[in-house]
Formats: sequence, structure tokens, C-alpha cells
Amino acid sequence: MDVTRTNATCVRCEQLRQELAALRKQFERVQRRTCKLEQQNAQLKEELEEADRNAKRQTVRFPRRKRKANPQKPGRKPGTKATHREAPVKVDRQIDVPVTCCPDCECGLVDIQTFPQYQTDLPPVEPTTVQFNVQVGWCPLCGKRVQGRHPEQISDALGAAGNVVGPNTHAMATELKHHSGLSYAKISNFLLSHFQLKTAASTFIRAGQRFARRALPTFEFLKDALRLEHVVHADETGWRIGLVSDWLWVFSSPRVTIYHIGGGRGQEVPRKILGSDFEGILVSDGLATYDPLPYLKGRCLSHVLARISRLKETQRNADILDLESLEALLHETMDLGSRRDELTVGGYRRRIRELENRLDVWLLLNEEHRSRDIARLARHLAKHRAEWFMFLYDPSVPPTNNHAERMIRPAVILRKLGGCNKTDMGAMVHSVWASLIVSCRQQGKRFPDLAHRILHAPDPQPIPLVSLPDG
Repeated sequence: MDVTRTNATCVRCEQLRQELAALRKQFERVQRRTCKLEQQNAQLKEELEEADRNAKRQTVRFPRRKRKANPQKPGRKPGTKATHREAPVKVDRQIDVPVTCCPDCECGLVDIQTFPQYQTDLPPVEPTTVQFNVQVGWCPLCGKRVQGRHPEQISDALGAAGNVVGPNTHAMATELKHHSGLSYAKISNFLLSHFQLKTAASTFIRAGQRFARRALPTFEFLKDALRLEHVVHADETGWRIGLVSDWLWVFSSPRVTIYHIGGGRGQEVPRKILGSDFEGILVSDGLATYDPLPYLKGRCLSHVLARISRLKETQRNADILDLESLEALLHETMDLGSRRDELTVGGYRRRIRELENRLDVWLLLNEEHRSRDIARLARHLAKHRAEWFMFLYDPSVPPTNNHAERMIRPAVILRKLGGCNKTDMGAMVHSVWASLIVSCRQQGKRFPDLAHRILHAPDPQPIPLVSLPDG
């Protein structure tokens, strides 16, 4: 027997066994990695399908799929002052509701007291029809046709078009359409159901276009008033005109709001609305459209904080610390703005300088961060360095753009309900009436009063909202 050959064979078998074991381990690693990749693929596929479903939903999905184990109790917090309906100043009718005996034992009652209960309701409304006997004549000298007009008339139409809907109905339909989001068909059904007034959707469509053209001078006057405001908030959202994608803009101050549809998402729209001589402060989010505008600007810190929260979900632990330091700095800055009156002038200025120095140090250390997302955020903050803390120097400037977001939210709801506009004329009509309705509410005026003056005016003319009675 050849011992040398046998030993060589055993050594070779051992090598093969080791290679086989290594291959098995490698195969197991590949299997585990394949299983992990399949799980990730399934998760990504589920997220993609969920995103596709969310894009097609007409309403926002519930943010939570599971209820909290210990949810907060609904309602006001303990210690909050209760609210209730105030007693009416005027009582039109009184009804006595006596009680004499117990309904169970039929025994007479003692210590009877009287307590008032008020019930306020709308009376039954019936349409009233006014017949205007309009005289028409011709001038014997120039041959001009002359037609009479009463102050209560809102139209000069005669003949087949001489049966028109009155100003109260038009004001109600306009507000229900452009503020509450109802379609004109539903408005017609509502008027027929509650007021026995038969109308057609096309009536309000054509009348809305005519009266919007008559309201254009008031709309332009409102733009002039907005340009005189000290602080204006701006925001935008997607919109459609027919089959074309466009944008709806909102420019709002505490007293005036302007909606504008169309013109894209470029800087031309803000320049058109605010004009070249706007001397106030424009508060916006981080959209690059506002960068070239020659106005003083304040930027929204809420958008930065939301961006930080999203980044923290995808960064490593070491990088999360950098984001948390910036997040704490911004919260301190917003807290300082809310405590302006509690500090002395010198102490307040020292705190501002301290926070600004800390921001500069953070920007310097993170503009070349190893994480591209954090570096991009740092460069974005550095680019608008003078605009983030504008609210610390001017108490009328808020640290966020929440005002514009609140004002644009009704437009987003209308987009889901009505599907935007079909024509440029419809976009113009909605811009005009939505702006006038919201501005009236901001100034404590009744929109029907403004609508009456616009509809009754024989010629289009600007109507200042301050000239209306308080609502």
C-alpha cells in the first residue's frame, strides 16, 4: 500500500471539505441577503401601491391604521372657560309652559320656579317678485334709445330675458359656490327645496360671469390695498384650467386676501400682484420662485423643521445629532420671539446675536457635511441667511407661513370638490369672488352688502370695503 499517496488523498479530501463548508456558508449568506432583498422589495412594492392609491383618493386617508392604546380625552382641557350661546337681545314671541302636578302620583307641586329657554329659528321664506314697468323712448333730435332704470334693478334686460333672479339670490349662490364649494346644480336644488324658488345652474353661471366683470374694479382696488400692507403671506397650490395644469396663488394679509389662478409658478405672478413698488415684507416658504423678488422677505421655519424631521428618518445616528442641534436652535429662536416683551431691550438683542452666531457656526460646520442631504439643507439656510430670523426684528412678522396655508386650504378643498375650472373665464370668476368673500370676512363685513352694491351699480366702479357697514 502506498502510504504517501493515501496521505495526499486525505489532505485533498480535507481541502475539499473546507472549500465545501466555505461554499455552504457563502450560499447561506446569499440566501439570507436574497431573503432580505425580497422583503425590502415586497415592502417597497406595498408602499408604491399605497402611494398610487393615495394619489387617486379624493379625500385624505386616515394617518393612523391603529388606534392609540391611551388616547387623549376629547373636548376642552380641564380649567378651560366654557362657552355657550348668549341670550338673544330681542324676543319676538313668548310662550308659557306651566306645570301643575307630578305626572306619576298626580300630587300638586311646590316651590315652582320659571326658567327661560330660547329657540331661535329661521322663518319660512317665500320668494317675492317685483314687476318693473320699464319705459323706453327715443330722442327726436339724435334718435337715441333711452330706457328707464330703477335703483333696485340689477339688469336692463327686457323681453325674453326680462325674468331675472334678484340680488339676494345671486349673493347667496355666489357665496355657496366660491366659498362653500357647492356646485350650481346643488345650489339650484337647495333653493327649490327650502325657498320654493325654481332656478337653473346655467342662470348662475352666466350671471356670475357678468357680475364678476362688474366686480373687477373692486378687485383691482383690493389689490392696491394689499400692496399697502406691511406684511403679506404668499403660497401656491396646483390647479387645472380645462386639461392644462396650472397654479392657484394666494397673497394674504390680516385684512386683505387675493386669489390668483394662472400664470404658472414663476416670479411673474408675485410681481404682477404686489407690483414693483411694494415696500412691505413678503413671508413665504422655501420656494425658489420668491428668491429674485426685490422685496424684504421672511421665511417659514415650520417648513425647515418639517424637512429636518424627514431627514432624521433616513440619516445615521451621528448625523441625527447634527440635525437635532439645528432643530433645538430653531425652537429656541421661535421661543425667543414669543417672549419679546418679557426681556429688556439689551437682553433681547444679546439673545438674538447669540442665536445668530450659533446658526452661523452650524452652517459653517455642515455646508460640506458627509451627508448630501444635510449639506444641501445647510446651503439652503445659508442662501437665505438674513430671512429666517426676520420675525425677531419685526414683531408683525410671524416665524411661520401658517397664515397663507390657512387661507389656501379652502381652495384645496374646493379643488377636491369641484375639480378646478374648465375655462379661463371660470378661473377669473373664482379669483374675483373668492377674494372678495374672504376679504369681507377678514374685515368684519357682510359679503351680501358688497354684492348688492356691485349688482345695483349701473356702471362698474370700485367699492372700498371700509365703506360697507359692519357685519
